Amino acid sequence: MARPQTISNEQIIETARECYLEHGAAVSTDVIAERLGVSAQALLKRFGTKTDLLIAAMRPPARAPWVPVAEAGPDDRPVDKQLAGLLEQIAVYFDDLARRMAVLRWSQIDLAQVISGYSEPPPLVSIRTLAGWLERCSARGLLQTMDYQATSMMLLSALHGPTMLTDILGQHPTGHSRRQYVRLLVRNFLQGLAVTSPSVSSHPISRSEKHRVSGR
Repeated sequence: MARPQTISNEQIIETARECYLEHGAAVSTDVIAERLGVSAQALLKRFGTKTDLLIAAMRPPARAPWVPVAEAGPDDRPVDKQLAGLLEQIAVYFDDLARRMAVLRWSQIDLAQVISGYSEPPPLVSIRTLAGWLERCSARGLLQTMDYQATSMMLLSALHGPTMLTDILGQHPTGHSRRQYVRLLVRNFLQGLAVTSPSVSSHPISRSEKHRVSGR
């Protein structure tokens, strides 16, 4: 049997994640250890408890895989192609995240415990990163000036919501493929924020309109 020191924490986490996704949160530590070629005691010595190992394996990464891509942009391609490509990567990430969260929910672990320990919670990193990308697009004249944080939240929610519903329903709630949905989202988004469109801020909502919207 391999010595525990020859296996990194990251190898343990990745293998544990594979086992949890395949078999669920109730999978035995022995199964994970056997796949790694170590003892279950060695795993628990490294991570403390089975719950600690589960959280380490299934919690969101501190930086989502798409974050470096967003931080490097925008580039000189048309903004619709850039945005569609970026949002597709985010949608793929949300698919993986939904599977992780499903395992954690089944295990009845407090999600506050899962999100603790980050210097900045991953959802806030995502909002800030996409907001920065949008702001840089605006600075280059590719998009209108907007509330970047709020718009980032709207776009992320528009991707996260269907992912969660797909996990529940077993199919995309609107019947679209991921790519079709993202392209529709980008088209509708850019119709409202393209630099040739009238600025929303130049048409403030009147008091009567606010009352109609709020239902008063």
